[in-house]
Amino acid sequence: MIRIGIPSFGTDTGRSGIGSYLRELILRFDRLQDAADPEFYFELIGPEVDRSHYLQHTRNISWYQVEGADPSPIRNFFWNQTKLPRICRRQKYDLLFLPAANRRLTGRAPCPTVGTVHDLASLHIADKYNFSHRIFNQKMLPYLIKRLDHIITVSGFSRDDIVKFSGVPGSRVTVIHLAADSATFTPAEDRHAAAAKVGAKYGFKPPYILYISRLEHPGKNHNTLIKAFGALRKAKTIPSMRLVLPGPDKERAEEIHREAETSPAAADIVFPGFIDAEDLADFYRGAELFVLPSHFEGFGLPVLEAMACGTPVITSTAASLPEVSGPHTPHFDPDNVQALQEAIAGILKNDERRSELSQAGLAWAADFSWEKTAAKTLDVFRSVMGKNAAL
Repeated sequence: MIRIGIPSFGTDTGRSGIGSYLRELILRFDRLQDAADPEFYFELIGPEVDRSHYLQHTRNISWYQVEGADPSPIRNFFWNQTKLPRICRRQKYDLLFLPAANRRLTGRAPCPTVGTVHDLASLHIADKYNFSHRIFNQKMLPYLIKRLDHIITVSGFSRDDIVKFSGVPGSRVTVIHLAADSATFTPAEDRHAAAAKVGAKYGFKPPYILYISRLEHPGKNHNTLIKAFGALRKAKTIPSMRLVLPGPDKERAEEIHREAETSPAAADIVFPGFIDAEDLADFYRGAELFVLPSHFEGFGLPVLEAMACGTPVITSTAASLPEVSGPHTPHFDPDNVQALQEAIAGILKNDERRSELSQAGLAWAADFSWEKTAAKTLDVFRSVMGKNAAL
């Protein structure tokens, strides 16, 4: 049996894309343990709050509790270099899996390491982090990535980034795509009812355009979308509707709120904050259009989630988004407000085009699955263990 330790640090207790990634993998790993003679033993390492989230509805994943190790990235960096290796020895792990390896890494593990580097956004987006974070990301992160025995990443774009910035041979990087959970993200029987449900709960009136993301400026590019929406509403180019922007306030969120407050469509721009997980699919189902205008995405999971719900999607041309959204999806320059206006209007004013995008998106999203993601991840574990056994 292969004993695998999995630190949960850097995954935001499920309140981010990385957290969703870990949760979906944990659920699939748990099902493997139902076998009479399981091949793997999994143990999650982290605080009690993560246990409550990630191990809910699981039966076979073990737990190693650690409190106070992750109050800041810098403090967790030193913990990873000193205390995590001791835990690996004490628990006799055969392999350490780091699901947030673009945030939390160790260079001193006593066993083989596999890490998922979702993206290197910190090296692309100016002013995303303070000085100390920038130095760590520019100097230490590439070094620590090199120390991994194998790297998983989520797109071909991110693979190329990792090879370029870290100097890791491409043979040590495996692309494993993410997916929309097929049990959660499904088309609505009544799209208008889904819209009415979330509108009543979160205080806005449908119809609406949707963009779900943490409120982070400038990387997530809310302001370009707000400007395009304001111009369209002022010119009455599109029907009367809301722009709904769920997500928690993060870096420079006040600049996003300021842009919305000064928009000619300010009364129709809605910030619901962090929404309950059980409402996420209905937000997608009820939307007239899902827009992802980001300047950078290592993958862009909301694209597939929206498509799986039957919602038309348009995205920017940035980073991995053309790869993840597929050739059927309209794309626009993330810095071109006029291009975004035209893309939105082109969908909302053409019901036939909306229907075509909806059907194409459903077919595209169905080709991705978490079962495939988990199976390919386990193949990487086997490969790494096999190589080390041969040494």
